[in-house]
Amino acid sequence: MLKFDSDLKNFQVENKITTGFNDFDPFLENIKSKDSIITVGGRPSMGKTSFALSICNYLLKEKHKVLYASLDYSKDEIEKRFIENKIKMRIEKKLSLLVNNAIDFYDKSGLSILAQTNLDIEKLEEIIKETKPEFLFIDYVQLLKMPKAPNLTEATNLAIYEIKRIARENNLCVFLLSQLSRNPEYRTDKRPILSDLRNGSLLEELSDVVIMIYRNGYYNMNNKNLAEEIIIRKNNSGPIGNFFLNFKDGFFENIDNLGNL
Repeated sequence: MLKFDSDLKNFQVENKITTGFNDFDPFLENIKSKDSIITVGGRPSMGKTSFALSICNYLLKEKHKVLYASLDYSKDEIEKRFIENKIKMRIEKKLSLLVNNAIDFYDKSGLSILAQTNLDIEKLEEIIKETKPEFLFIDYVQLLKMPKAPNLTEATNLAIYEIKRIARENNLCVFLLSQLSRNPEYRTDKRPILSDLRNGSLLEELSDVVIMIYRNGYYNMNNKNLAEEIIIRKNNSGPIGNFFLNFKDGFFENIDNLGNL
């Protein structure tokens, strides 16, 4: 007969995820920082990379080991974007002190960067074994070299399945950035939904959390409100809903007082 532990009523998630975004963390209270996949979806120019880098910088500040796999940018480009995200400014000569301080921070941090086009799962797993990160960011999944399969959807599903396996075997939390289909562009309400995930049937199924980035300012140039919407469309162990972040000069930041919006 199955016997339940009497202490289960006092169960708390160990190693829960914190991101540095105050209004995001409550949605992740019951998501453990091991064996989990958090998918970040968005149309082009929504700020997926900027959002991911902000979380990365927070995790590094908290002394976590992070592997950032960039399939879209060169190593120099992604390093520059890391620095700019940390100092919340575009790099200029007059900011050399801030830049030098940021470089010193990264030199002492647990950050590993893998910048490679046409990256396959085998190479990714090899680097994971070498660097032993706690958190893995893949930017973005559709640019992975896909396994051989009859069609792109099945190939993507195989890749997602392998990423889930890697997360489990290596006790990883994976932030998986994903492009979306063009479907939102044809709707009056352009907020993305789960079915907009590109080639993503298994991506939706195996993700513990799926969030979508929606920047109203991108579609409405007359919008003076700098608050941008982050929509939680799936959450295996918690609520769905939305929250808002400031998005200024290409960088996401917490909103201190939503009542002033």
